Amino acid sequence: MKTTLLNLALAAALSAAAVAHAAPPDNDSVKISAPMAGAYKFKPQEFEEYRYAYALSNGEKMKFTQTVAHYYAQLHGQKKVEIFPVAAGEFVTQAGTRFAFRDDGDALTIDNYERLPMVAQLPPNTTVVASR
Repeated sequence: MKTTLLNLALAAALSAAAVAHAAPPDNDSVKISAPMAGAYKFKPQEFEEYRYAYALSNGEKMKFTQTVAHYYAQLHGQKKVEIFPVAAGEFVTQAGTRFAFRDDGDALTIDNYERLPMVAQLPPNTTVVASR
């Protein structure tokens, strides 16, 4: 009986050690979370600084619009994509494109531009800058 308990305890200890030293799975993917609703308290009137058309560095034009408390980015002639405020002057899309407005909305940087649904194939981490 004593030997059985000792063997059982030894087996449990070895199992726990094996689990603790298990190698993490090979996973090179990056997880992008959807923006959390209410994470940043944005006042709808703050968007007034950004409701303009911007000339992008790649020759395209992007317009920003608002419908009540929903905000959108739209390339000329394309469908709108909703953007979500995450910080003062910063917005993201569900896909992870980040818009950063500076200088009271006069300057704009768009990171991960290639993730916009209306954009053709571009290399990862494409950044576009703009001015109005």
